[in-house]
This record gives sequence, C-alpha cells and structure tokens, in this order.
Amino acid sequence: MNFVVFAPNPWHDIWRNRQQIFSRLAGRHRVLYIEPARASLADWRRSRVTLADLRRPAVAKEQPNLWLYRIPAALPSRDTGDLFDRTTDRLLAAHLRRTLRQLDFLPSPQSPVPTPYAPVLWLYRPTHWRWATDNIPHSLLVYHITDDYTAFGHLTAAQRDAMATAERNLLAAADLTIVTAPRLLELKRPSARRIELVPNGVDFDAFQRALANPRKLPQLEALQPPHPILGYSGHISSRLDLPLLRDLALARPEWQFVFAGSEDARGCEADLAALKSLPNAHFLGVLPVEDVPHFIVACDVCLIPYRINDETRAISSLKLYEYLAAGKPVVSARVPAAVEYADVVEIADGTVDSWLLSLASALGSQQDGEAATARQTVALANTWDARVQQIETLMADAQRNTA
Repeated sequence: MNFVVFAPNPWHDIWRNRQQIFSRLAGRHRVLYIEPARASLADWRRSRVTLADLRRPAVAKEQPNLWLYRIPAALPSRDTGDLFDRTTDRLLAAHLRRTLRQLDFLPSPQSPVPTPYAPVLWLYRPTHWRWATDNIPHSLLVYHITDDYTAFGHLTAAQRDAMATAERNLLAAADLTIVTAPRLLELKRPSARRIELVPNGVDFDAFQRALANPRKLPQLEALQPPHPILGYSGHISSRLDLPLLRDLALARPEWQFVFAGSEDARGCEADLAALKSLPNAHFLGVLPVEDVPHFIVACDVCLIPYRINDETRAISSLKLYEYLAAGKPVVSARVPAAVEYADVVEIADGTVDSWLLSLASALGSQQDGEAATARQTVALANTWDARVQQIETLMADAQRNTA
C-alpha cells in the first residue's frame, strides 16, 4: 500500500505514535509523510523566511520507502480563507500531486486513477480535511485520533465548536477511524462509519538495549546530587499539573526533577516559568529518539503528572509503556490510562502529600526485581510491532469492504 500522511508534527520532533507506526509500515509499504509547517505572509514580512528555506527541497528521503514532504516556503498562507489562500492552496495541491506522481504514488495525469492504485489518505486532525480529500486521489480515508482535540485547553469556545463540527463530518466520511483510548472510542463511536481501538505501544527492544548498555547523557552529568532523578519524558504543556510539580520540587530540594521533551507554554506561561526557576528542576528539550531510552533508564522514578480533565481522561499514555519497558517505578495521576495498570503503577491523588507518599514508596521499590519484571511483562504485551500488525489487518479488511 501507499500511504499519504498529513501529520500534525514534524518527523524530527519528539517521537509520537505516528513516527513509530510509519517507520514500521515503511518496511512493507510506501509512505509520504507531510509535515505541518507552512510559512505565512507574516513570516515573510518579518524576514523569518530565509534563502535556505526557499532552496530547501520539498521532498527528503528519510529511510527506504519513507519520504518527508516539506511544504514549499514559496506557498505561504494568510489563514483567512481569502482569494490569496485559495490561490496558494490550489498551487500547493498541484505541487503535491506532482510530487506523488514523481514518487509513483499516483499514475500520470493521462491515466485514470484505478481505485486500488490510489494511496491511503491518513489524517490526524479534522481541520482542512475536505481540502485534503478533494485534492488527493485516494482509495481509503483513515482518521487517526490520538487525543480528544475538542478538549484542548488552549482553544476558544468558537474554535472548539468549529473543531467539533469538522470532526463529526470527518468521522462520518472516513472509511476507518482509529482511536488510541477507550474514552475516545466511547466519545467518537456515535458519529463514525467504522471505528477501532488501537492503543499506543512501545519499542520494547530499544529499552532492553539501553538497559544492557546504559549510556549516561551529558545533560545529566552536572546534576548535584546526581540522584534521585524523578523523570518525565514527553510533551510539556498545560496538560501537566505544573503547580503541583513546583510544590513537590520545593518540598524535596534534594530530589532532581528532570523533564525531556517538547514544550508548549500556551495557557501555562507563569506556572512553567515558576517551575523552571527552581534549582532542582531541569529541562533537557527534545532528545534524539535514540537517547530517550537512555534517559528513562537513568531515572529512579518516572512521572505522569497530569491534571485530571477531559483531555487527560482520553489519553493513551505512550510514555507509560516506555517507563514500564525500562522496568522503572512509575507514579501517575489518577487518569484512566494509568489506573488500568494500577497493579504495576503507583497512583497518586492530586495533593502534594499523596504524591510525596507515592514517590517515596516508588523510590523504595527500585531494587525490587520482581516488581521490575512485572512492569516489563506489561510493556512486552504492548509493543509497536503488535500494534502495526493490528493496523495492517484493519487496513486489509477496510480495502476489502470498499472494493
């Protein structure tokens, strides 16, 4: 199969389920991964678009059978839907179709496009989905939901309503919708033509290699004291209970709170700055994917410090499986993704005292080999290889049903 993937994050970003899935699917299929960054007229006015941006190739081969498509900087947007946007959208669609033909994802314009030949169109967001379906010939339309997008805290009420309307329409149009969490299945099923649950997973072997040959990251060398390290790996945003984390770091100045991942300060600027101001709170930024297992292996306890809200009730925690694959004690907020594995995860309620008790208990279990084995057993039952095999089965069935 050929996959055309409209992704919400660049490939060389924190690795989420899309990179894990499509790096594996590219072993047997062909993938064009369309990165989201698009220059705006404001970027041009503020000289944020450079000569290097204009000269950058639109297509880069990332690995065998997997190409990255970067939207040309010469096709900026205004995001107002006016004549300028409609014109650049048409030019972008023509450029993208030409790229698909050059990569043999589509036949030449002189040939009709047989349905089995056309690629699978894979969308991660409901915005602009009609433009994608109208402009990219496809044999199947797949909508992959990894969060309850309508619950994102930074959205205005108008944006939330527009997102909900677009999503209902896409759910009704998609040949297959894949969700990552039971709560998403419950919320989206009423509007979907066909919907299936495929949770997130883990590259189990990568963590076993890191355990067998641990490598101390330079960013951790300067920690004083060097342990204990209470680590978080993933996206840092208003999704985290940042005031709670600050209180924990103040209560235990001898503990090192270390965060690795991307940041979005919208709606939490002051809370994030307050946490960053503490001497025992450290932010490493986005780590190369090959360094993430070594970071987690270096941690004494791993954290899932989410706020409890509609957004976090609908997550499938990729980081949870990674923590467990390393055999590490985990302390989590009481979100469904963690409560499901309460036999191998310490669940803390949303108070400083509850978290301090759970963290102390987790630190005391570091040398418990039986507990570490139980955690790894859970992770081994949730590998990305198994998830991708499930997705391939769903795709084959969807193709038969639309043939």
